[in-house]
Amino acid sequence: MKLNILTSPPKLFWAAVYILLFAISGFVSDFAPEKLSLSFDESFSIGENTGADANYFLASPYQIRTDNRQNIYIAEGQQKTIMVFGPHGKHLRSIGRSGKGPGEFPSGPRFHFNNENKIVALDMVSQRVTWFSKKGDILSEYAPSQSGMVWSEKFFQTADGNYIMLKKPRDIGESDPSNYREYVFHRYSKSFEDHINFFGKFDRLVPKSDSKFVNMISNRINSGNFVKTGKNSFWYTPGIYDGKVYKFENSADEWKLVNTFDGYTDWEEAIVVNTEEDGSMSIVTYGEEGQQRSRGKINSYSIGLVQTNDGKVLHFSGQRMANKDSLKTMVEVFNPQGNLIGTGSFDEIAIDSNLAYFSSHDPAIWMDEKNRFYFVDYDDVPVVKVGKIEGL
Repeated sequence: MKLNILTSPPKLFWAAVYILLFAISGFVSDFAPEKLSLSFDESFSIGENTGADANYFLASPYQIRTDNRQNIYIAEGQQKTIMVFGPHGKHLRSIGRSGKGPGEFPSGPRFHFNNENKIVALDMVSQRVTWFSKKGDILSEYAPSQSGMVWSEKFFQTADGNYIMLKKPRDIGESDPSNYREYVFHRYSKSFEDHINFFGKFDRLVPKSDSKFVNMISNRINSGNFVKTGKNSFWYTPGIYDGKVYKFENSADEWKLVNTFDGYTDWEEAIVVNTEEDGSMSIVTYGEEGQQRSRGKINSYSIGLVQTNDGKVLHFSGQRMANKDSLKTMVEVFNPQGNLIGTGSFDEIAIDSNLAYFSSHDPAIWMDEKNRFYFVDYDDVPVVKVGKIEGL
């Protein structure tokens, strides 16, 4: 009698091998995504002291946007205005100025383009919303009389005309309900007169959110970043970045967390609390309870999110490299479905202050509809650099 050493049909055997190898490769890719070699092909810069144009001076730029003609709008903190440049960097005009009158800003404005391509500017000191035309004409203003309005550094208009504000988790006023402190996103009507609802619970999005240090650093410095990825969707990364990217969608007039994507970081913990090790920092706040102090070490923080014209999402983060005495700006590239394609360092953006005061020199980033990338470089004097990222 002849012994058959094949205990299963060959086709089934090789199919099982293929599935096993695929599973193993997928497991490895979770820990070691494709390494991307990224570079920056600079087209021009704005703000260098070339003597070419004495009509403007960038002292403290902190926000960049472009309109549908690739004109460039830069919020200037020291001069409290929005400077406008042509697609090739020629200075065109300034919108608003320092002051307390109509169309003026007592603090640096935060702005965005609405669905009608008009500029919506928020000033948190005057607590006023101003709508401008792209030429700088004042179209309307609104100053809410009620207390409790959420004043945000980051916001955008949704397809239904309402606005989503990204809020730091802190008290708004003594008369406001405590749940204002628990949620990251607040939704307002087109006129900002009505606070519709809030969503995105802070303690479900931020690592170690019950830590005193985390609450204090989130309160004072970095609220995280989001990018509108569709008519009814956006992605969010907390300021303290633990490798999780969150997707929210609007369905039946309700915004919900629908997916969590895995990014990649080079550390064990995004933040270490109550530590005295190298790189740790102390945060002090002052309030009704007097002076409060807490200590921790930040290993990773979110710099910003942008979307390319083919739907990819790029996440920029400041990373303390594990087992290495180095700090780097890392870029994670996700496809539109949220799968991590690869990651690489972007040396054009330098990490400052040993991650200790990561918002003070946060490099404002932006990408326009033609995949031109913009960021603020603080290497010597503040400069806005414009160009393409190669290697994505």
